[in-house]
Amino acid sequence: MTPRAAAMAPDERRASIVAATIPLLRDKGQGISTREIARAAGIAEGTIFRVFESKDEIIHACVHQAFDTTMVRVELGAIDPRLPLRERLAAAVTVMQTHLQGVFSLMSVLHSSGQPLHRPTGADAVRRRQQGTAELDEAFVALIGDDAALLRIPVRNFIGYLRMLTLSSVHPMLDGQDSTAAELVDVLLEGALARPTTENHATSAPTRPMSSISRGKK
Repeated sequence: MTPRAAAMAPDERRASIVAATIPLLRDKGQGISTREIARAAGIAEGTIFRVFESKDEIIHACVHQAFDTTMVRVELGAIDPRLPLRERLAAAVTVMQTHLQGVFSLMSVLHSSGQPLHRPTGADAVRRRQQGTAELDEAFVALIGDDAALLRIPVRNFIGYLRMLTLSSVHPMLDGQDSTAAELVDVLLEGALARPTTENHATSAPTRPMSSISRGKK
């Protein structure tokens, strides 16, 4: 055991063990041993049972961690607000895709190894999930900022559509894995219709194109 591991408080140790276990679960499923977990966490095997009663409890904690969005919100908050809206949104969608891919990969491996990963249930889990969703929405509202005035729909409706597109782009049963973050943002901002040619656009009524979003306000 490293000096750092020995000095950890119980909550820190739990978090460290969970962080070490999740990659093992994605690689091997529930067949992993506590000895493997201890080796990955850099601790003695017996240390695990000072904070967890069993391997099943560790797996349960990993399930909760997989759905937790705390680090997602941190990453969203780290996106440079000076970037054009299109680039900010693409960066945010990439963060969300990575998070969701992690959830789905863990679900798939645990399911194939005989222990399906179910979203945590119960009143407390529902409350935390609702709070997490609301906090994610607030992170997106903050990321969009004053550019919300450029949207022709309420910003929270826009965020809802973006969430649905992002989820469908990584869900293993929806065959959307070829959709990049930039493509999703482009479709939502610009729509799927072909853009008018320069000649046609010149004869149409003057409107402010959504593409101006990518260049910032004028």
